[in-house]
Amino acid sequence: MGKLRFLFALWMAKLSIPALKITHHDGTDFPGSLACRLCPDFLHYVGKPPTIVAITGTNGKTTVSNTIADILEANGRKVLSNRAGSNMWSGIATTLLAGCTLSGKLREGYDTAVLEVDERSSSRIYPYVQPDVLVVTNLYRDSIKRNGHSEFIFDKIAQALPAETHLLLNGDDMISGLLGEGRNERVFFRVAKTDRSTDTCVNTACDCSACPRCGHLLAFDYFHYHHIGRAHCPECGFTLPEATYEAVDTDFEAGSFMLREPGQANLRLPCKQGSLFSVYNITAAVGCCRMLGLAGADIARALEGPSERTGRFEQQKVGAVNIVTMLSKNQNPISSTQSIAQLGHMEGKKTVVLTITDSLDAIHGHEDISWLYDTDFDALRDSSVEAVYIGGRRCYDLALRLVLGGVPEEKLHLFTDYDALEQALLAHAPTEGTVAIFFELYAKPIAMRIRRALAEKEAD
Repeated sequence: MGKLRFLFALWMAKLSIPALKITHHDGTDFPGSLACRLCPDFLHYVGKPPTIVAITGTNGKTTVSNTIADILEANGRKVLSNRAGSNMWSGIATTLLAGCTLSGKLREGYDTAVLEVDERSSSRIYPYVQPDVLVVTNLYRDSIKRNGHSEFIFDKIAQALPAETHLLLNGDDMISGLLGEGRNERVFFRVAKTDRSTDTCVNTACDCSACPRCGHLLAFDYFHYHHIGRAHCPECGFTLPEATYEAVDTDFEAGSFMLREPGQANLRLPCKQGSLFSVYNITAAVGCCRMLGLAGADIARALEGPSERTGRFEQQKVGAVNIVTMLSKNQNPISSTQSIAQLGHMEGKKTVVLTITDSLDAIHGHEDISWLYDTDFDALRDSSVEAVYIGGRRCYDLALRLVLGGVPEEKLHLFTDYDALEQALLAHAPTEGTVAIFFELYAKPIAMRIRRALAEKEAD
């Protein structure tokens, strides 16, 4: 009966794919959602590639997943991957659905699945789809409404983690770096001290300041951002193990770093200019591919072309104006802080557009705005930032936060309507310098539309 129910669910889900195209609906996870509703253990029955890689964590999942898939495909692997970032159980089902036949068996040729997995969905996915390698990018505070706190998410992952899974963990994160301890085979990646590292935490939020063993205050050799850095306990001596994959000699201006691995030649690898997140993402992706058996030289060659093609960071030069669009995750103060901090590494005068509150407030919005007060907006106080355009129904909440944080009120321009924001920006568009557009996930179409309109005006 279970197999018959699975086949019925499979066929209905397959039929929904052309139906969605005919009716011009996106529905990136609808087929998988339908399959799992009709057959709750659909993920158990559906065909899977012999090698499965999963990527989870608070930030960086999509970029790391896509980079791993790019490297593997460039080296001849045929990969199933949820590149659009639909990372819950329904999205995973949709991805595997695309790689199977009408009998539910894996289509010929697919040898690897690279799956971005939402942290809270761990218990619904790992019992059926057991990763050979699980990459955990980091764990820190995220949406309070959904994720509570980092320890809660840690427990969600730890409880669902298969003992056979090999872990690639962030050796600079005293939270996620504890996963699988004493149970799983673990390997670590790390970023060595850079010229932007600090001796003290300069951010409002620091999610790990006490030793997880004895509770004594941790000592940090250096901070990269928030609680991410090299730490040890001066009381009991606890620290995370040495990293197998370590990014050293980071040159932010050139956009490159050296990857060091014991017993292997160092690799000079590219990263996005000025982005520490990019260094971490590339290091994690390369470490994973090394664990899968790829040679370092083949990995480096695959990264020579365009990478991190997620649309989450793009820049376009039009005349004397540099237009930058960057994701700043709603309800995620760490992502938002680090995105806003990039303003300090952009040259010239800046005009900033913030579409980082709930763009679809009526559907996805909620009352909590506490994350705004965990986010550091210091870069907006700098005299190089001439104007800040704030859009969305929460624009007044965000404006109040900025004023309380020392941003001059005369810089701020508020618009509850995004069309009005676009028209005002175009009317006062700068003729040189940088326009930086920060957007939350659901506001991406709005940000892209503003960017196109601005580029067309500057090109005239």
